[in-house]
Amino acid sequence: MQMILDGIMAFTNWLWGIPMLIWVVGGGIVMSVRLGFPQFTKLGFILKNTIGKSFGQKTEEGKISGFKAVTGALASTLGAGNIIGTAMAIAYGGPGGVFWLWLSGLFCSIVKYCETTMSMKYRHLNPEGEWEGGPQFYLTEGTGWKWISPVYAVICIVCLFLAASAQIGSGVDNLVGLGTPRLATTVVLTILVGIVVIGGIRSLLNVTEKLVPLMSAMYMIGCVIVILMNVQNLPAAVGSIFAGAFTGRAAIGGFAGAVVTQSIRWGVARGCFSNDAGTGVTTILHAVADVNHPIQQSMWAVFEVFFDTIVVCTMTCLVILTTGVWTEPIDAAVMTSTAFQSALGTGGGLLVTISVVLFTFTTACAQIEFIEAMFRRYVGEHAGHASRWLMLGLILGGGLIGISALISYVDFFAGLYTLVNLLGVYWCGKQIVDLTREYFADPVKWEREMWPKWEEMKNSFARTHASQNKREHRNHAAG
Repeated sequence: MQMILDGIMAFTNWLWGIPMLIWVVGGGIVMSVRLGFPQFTKLGFILKNTIGKSFGQKTEEGKISGFKAVTGALASTLGAGNIIGTAMAIAYGGPGGVFWLWLSGLFCSIVKYCETTMSMKYRHLNPEGEWEGGPQFYLTEGTGWKWISPVYAVICIVCLFLAASAQIGSGVDNLVGLGTPRLATTVVLTILVGIVVIGGIRSLLNVTEKLVPLMSAMYMIGCVIVILMNVQNLPAAVGSIFAGAFTGRAAIGGFAGAVVTQSIRWGVARGCFSNDAGTGVTTILHAVADVNHPIQQSMWAVFEVFFDTIVVCTMTCLVILTTGVWTEPIDAAVMTSTAFQSALGTGGGLLVTISVVLFTFTTACAQIEFIEAMFRRYVGEHAGHASRWLMLGLILGGGLIGISALISYVDFFAGLYTLVNLLGVYWCGKQIVDLTREYFADPVKWEREMWPKWEEMKNSFARTHASQNKREHRNHAAG
């Protein structure tokens, strides 16, 4: 058994090095070329028409805005990866890992753009008249390969079972560090997750719409304060990022000997793990947005990665590097907390603990929704509901075990379903290019008109629903 586990670890370390750099970042570069590098050339337009429009914008009652959908996606991506995972990139890859994290983020934004476009194009109306989409639909419908969506779903379910457990385990680990009992802490967090997920996707989005902006602002303000308190170290910190990325300069302390390959492996892995680009799962939440054209929500996907990786992860990296805690022989799981404590004392450690708990809580909630979506698609509605209870039992176990026993297996399965998902997405590259050209040829048009395929689906649903109501009315009158 140990040989098998060691083999999985060795394969995972190899996969998340050069192969995944080529598959995710390289694929992102190719799609960026085909699309005209919209993450650079259209960044102003994207920000203006996403986050710039969200302030003061009112959404019709019963509809889900693009902003609300992206908070759900961010609830999934803003997790332990931003705080603990980023520290792991530095701990095991040296400061150079930050560079590769940035690089993966820049091109992962286009990967996320592409998979979200596919999810929007192939989404469906469920029996309640609500939008539903994701890899469980677009992989097979987009490629015509019947095998690809079921294979993806099986790997995805296994991975997310472990990932959600790891998220709660991370939150519990941090609270236990404050002296709370592990069992009681795990039970309370599991109950809170259950309260959110039992209400379904709308309940999740109602929570994330309020919680994600609040927890993000709280964490980033803390980061800015710590960086300003150590601003004299900022130039050296930035310099070490670029030096470590290309020279393989050895790190100090318990992780001496970090080389370029380790910087790439941990930087790319933590970058992808942080923003979930290539995995396809967050497109499940993007798909519920009430927008007029697929690209309108795909632009939110670019913002999602930009905020998650370029903003939040960078803040964490600079906190760790400017405080110098990365040179000390401490565990990556507590590195960020130690950095905050070195600048802000006990209050700094408490801030990180609260942030980790909130981030991991919302991530676990979102991941349970992803699992349910897979079960609904392939097993049925009742199985989808049952999966919530199964997942709650598993995250209870994750809280008792802790994160270290799970994280390597999450990387293994995440790598597998990222390979499968991106195979389908890249195969459908022409569809993504065509939709992008269609939208940007006249963006104003899509502010007032709905994409024809969606309009027909809504009209068809309305006709079917009206016909059913008439039959029920006649049957009631006859009875």
